[in-house]
Amino acid sequence: MRRAALVLGRRDWLKVTAGVIIGAPAFTATAGDWNAKAKQNLKLGVMSNTYSSLPLEQAVAKIKAEGFGSVVTDFVFADVRFNPLAPDWQAVAKIRNSFEQQGIRIVGIYGYTNIVDPISERRKRGIARIEFLLANWKRLGCANVSTETGTLNSKSDWVESPENATEEGYQKCRAAVEGLVRQAEKTGAIVSIEPYWRNIIDSIERAEGLFHDIPSPSLKLVMDPCNYYRKQDLPRMQPVLEDMFKRLGSQIILAHAKDVKASAEGTDLPGAGQGVLDYPLYLRLLAQLDREMDLIIEHVGAKEVPQARDYVLAQLARV
Repeated sequence: MRRAALVLGRRDWLKVTAGVIIGAPAFTATAGDWNAKAKQNLKLGVMSNTYSSLPLEQAVAKIKAEGFGSVVTDFVFADVRFNPLAPDWQAVAKIRNSFEQQGIRIVGIYGYTNIVDPISERRKRGIARIEFLLANWKRLGCANVSTETGTLNSKSDWVESPENATEEGYQKCRAAVEGLVRQAEKTGAIVSIEPYWRNIIDSIERAEGLFHDIPSPSLKLVMDPCNYYRKQDLPRMQPVLEDMFKRLGSQIILAHAKDVKASAEGTDLPGAGQGVLDYPLYLRLLAQLDREMDLIIEHVGAKEVPQARDYVLAQLARV
């Protein structure tokens, strides 16, 4: 098959009402088969907080106009916002209705918090917030509540601590995740964790171990391959990516689209197309899961969204 026959124009992709899509059958499938599956399985979405400075109706219209069919949302906009610790259900109804009128699906609820925060008051407040989201997911319109796995650094959710690597640190995280999973099981919700090398679940091995230790359909994974790469791992891009999907692929409920590059501190995580992530391989591995999946653009400002979106679209032709 000629390569030119595999490339879809940008306008063609943006006409797909449900979003952009990727997917493929077995590893022996041809590129043509992968492209056919692409239109059927994987849908491009965005973090709604990218547009949180805009009024609700304007933000949702912009999300739709930019070609997205799904969002992960924290229910916060310039004129309408929802605080789980002081719930306003009219605000939720207004936000949900606005998304529904534009045909945009809520595929994740933003529950990110440091679940092992060494500052007790902050930790309890964050856990209470997630538990509220899990208990009320039906009113919020999505069963999937996502969070990081936390760090024992008291100054930042995104900075490592020596204690993170200890068995005691792991057990604190396991206990916190298991508590949330048991709450989710009661209501039919899902807790999806997003590992990061500066948090307690910092590697493929620890993520795999956590799923082994907490076997539950209410525990799933947000796949963001950029988060696993330490600076020294970047030259091993392909084998690390393949190992990631081999060991964790069955747990993925949602995927992120950003990038990774080396920095003096370790790695930076810019928007898609601004780093060294092997996107054709990443998208191919997502395709080979052969099931519907939402791929969420993140780590960009509102003005940068089109550039990140177009970069991902361009990589689809290289799957």
